[in-house]
Amino acid sequence: MSWFHASMPGADTRNHASLAEVVACFQDERSLLRRLAFLITGDQQMAEQSVVNACEITLKGNSPFRDWLLEWAKAATIASAISRRAEAIRACEAIYKNERSSYVEHLVDNEDRAASLKLILQADAGKMIAELDPLCRAVLVLRVAIRSSIQDCVLRLNVCRRAVLAAASRAMTWLHELDDDRIKQPQNLAHQQPDSARGEQ
Repeated sequence: MSWFHASMPGADTRNHASLAEVVACFQDERSLLRRLAFLITGDQQMAEQSVVNACEITLKGNSPFRDWLLEWAKAATIASAISRRAEAIRACEAIYKNERSSYVEHLVDNEDRAASLKLILQADAGKMIAELDPLCRAVLVLRVAIRSSIQDCVLRLNVCRRAVLAAASRAMTWLHELDDDRIKQPQNLAHQQPDSARGEQ
């Protein structure tokens, strides 16, 4: 995880989180971190262990910057989850490596990213795991949770760029459809309400 430190050379060590702050962050954000890990691993026990390992690695290594502690915790947990599912993730490369994708990488602003992250955190995890393969889920979590670039996904997942682009396209299409369904639900309820109200009269 040295890339995290490399982007802020020469920073005052007083800006680094203490061991107690690291432990507190992983404890306070355990539900979020476990959820992100579960969306990648598809296994509750693996997800839990991913969070534990990420915390242990952080405590044993160079302390992250205090202001970036949550981002660090997410990145470390995601990396741990990916390492546990690396074989299954790389096995999906064959599905996509010959596909041509029209997906164009673009920078997602903080508002869109926050909305997308909220969407996947509130989504039915079982549905996501059933409908998206391990590569798609890993790319989606990387892109949304820690704003990884396509190239970063390529390096982290150790799969070819074409496969990552195709998986990203599928994952984002799934996410948009999920968002559309969420928007339509209140409208459907509104249409149903008068009928039920009339039935009560």
